[in-house]
Amino acid sequence: MTTRLDPPQLGSPIEPGFRDQVFASIGELLPQVLKREVPEVAEDTQLMRELGLRSATTLELLLLLEDQLDIQIEVEDIDGGSMNSVGDLADYVATHSVTDG
Repeated sequence: MTTRLDPPQLGSPIEPGFRDQVFASIGELLPQVLKREVPEVAEDTQLMRELGLRSATTLELLLLLEDQLDIQIEVEDIDGGSMNSVGDLADYVATHSVTDG
């Protein structure tokens, strides 16, 4: 059983345990979103260039992350730089999410 860590308050430093949980969840959800097997992802795995993530699949991934981690992701400030690599996305989600509920 995995212990669920609460996301940090917006604007606070990234809590390593939560960021690691986000990174692991991205790796678990990518095959479901892309509807194909995905090799193990690294921090620098490029979401769009290497994995073929598109706008619609990115939105689906964010929604699934919200459900899996029981959080809400603040997407107002998201930009292309937040979505280059798996590590970039994990950093963004870890610093731009709040506990759901």
